[in-house]
Amino acid sequence: MTNAFASRFAPSRVLACARDLITQRSGSTEGYTWSVNGRQHPLLSTLLAAALVVGGAGTASAQQAPAGKQPAGQKAPAKPAQAAKPAKPKAPAKADDIDPVEEEAPEVRAQRGIVVLQRAGQPLGLGVVLGGDGRILSALSPLGSGNELEAKFADDTVHKVKLGHHDRIWDLALLVPQSGKWTDGLGASSADPLREDATVRAFSAATKGKPVASPVDLRSRRSLIGGDDQTLANAIELGSRINARDLGSPLIDEKGRVVGILGRACLPIEGKPCSPVAFGVPVPIIKSFLKSVPPDAVPPVPWLGVQGVSEATPVVKGVRLLSIAKNSPAANAKLKAGEKGTGDLIVAVGGQPVTSPEELASEIKKHAIGEKVPLTVFNKGGYKNVDVVLRAPPDPAKPAEPKAKLVDKPSAPAAPPKKKGEKAGKPGKPAAKPKAKPAAEESEQSGPPAENDPFSEQL
Repeated sequence: MTNAFASRFAPSRVLACARDLITQRSGSTEGYTWSVNGRQHPLLSTLLAAALVVGGAGTASAQQAPAGKQPAGQKAPAKPAQAAKPAKPKAPAKADDIDPVEEEAPEVRAQRGIVVLQRAGQPLGLGVVLGGDGRILSALSPLGSGNELEAKFADDTVHKVKLGHHDRIWDLALLVPQSGKWTDGLGASSADPLREDATVRAFSAATKGKPVASPVDLRSRRSLIGGDDQTLANAIELGSRINARDLGSPLIDEKGRVVGILGRACLPIEGKPCSPVAFGVPVPIIKSFLKSVPPDAVPPVPWLGVQGVSEATPVVKGVRLLSIAKNSPAANAKLKAGEKGTGDLIVAVGGQPVTSPEELASEIKKHAIGEKVPLTVFNKGGYKNVDVVLRAPPDPAKPAEPKAKLVDKPSAPAAPPKKKGEKAGKPGKPAAKPKAKPAAEESEQSGPPAENDPFSEQL
């Protein structure tokens, strides 16, 4: 309000209005100055006084305006731009501020190395895959005859297995997978499973689903009676009940390493027949058993079915295929054999370069039967990728049976040759039958127990 009034009644505007008013009412006096003419009109004096008062008040109000505030109607001057302050580097996160990564429990990690042994889909027992080996360690007693066995792995795949080695006394069995190659396995522990602070677990497949680990109680080391009535020294005595289908399970420690294998033995009772019990096979016995495995107890070698020769071209080196077996994995993958310039040149197996038949065979052996393996092939100036599914080599060809001759009628059987000193028409004495060997002289059968073997009865 004050600013608007001051601008409207500024001294310059008031003086202009007064001059116009004097001129309109009486006109100016010739020969006199403007100040004289002004004194002759009281209204002019009043306007001049008002102009001086308003002008002084406006000037004073402008001078007395508080700092930082501008009079109304006037824009505040733009503030000079301030230089941006550099951002302070963030302090590194403290260990307490970082969410810890939840580690996988040892028993969960070990679960990937446990297999369920079965026959025709019926569970028999458990087994553990040997780390870095792929073969399966288990108990012998639940396997029965040892034929038509299958192993169900942690990914629910099922592969046929064969009994490669066994120990009836300690109830141990080594099973060899006939296809596939399982990489997750368990290793042995050097810790004492009977120490006071030890926590030992065993796996159970009593419920449907994957085997689950649960704590077991270990009592002491004692002597038991094993297969063939042999004494088992320092066997691990259990204080927990074990289901018969859990035999072959590993006993694992806090780190998920094997401290024993569940087997079956007899507990001697004075004056009574021994009682079947589950026990733990200690690690030293397991290691001794594995050292005695025969050389042929290994998985079958995968077969590609080719014959080739090393060859180098101006572009690449590899193995030239000279021949391909009929119905072989190479034939099913439609690889071509031939001379230089016509046959396929295998230059890599699974991404690994090969330049000789020996290198080709070595790379094929690294894979398993039933596995799909990519081959890199060069032919006619270009590369291509071919997938082959490896399988076991065919059985050696059996000798062909002689074909029967076609005859009109059967010929009479030839008369047996006469013995020296035998008269015609009098047959000689029949040959004496070989005497049967007494039971004590018959060789003792070795191998897995039969289905009706007392050592194989359920716990």
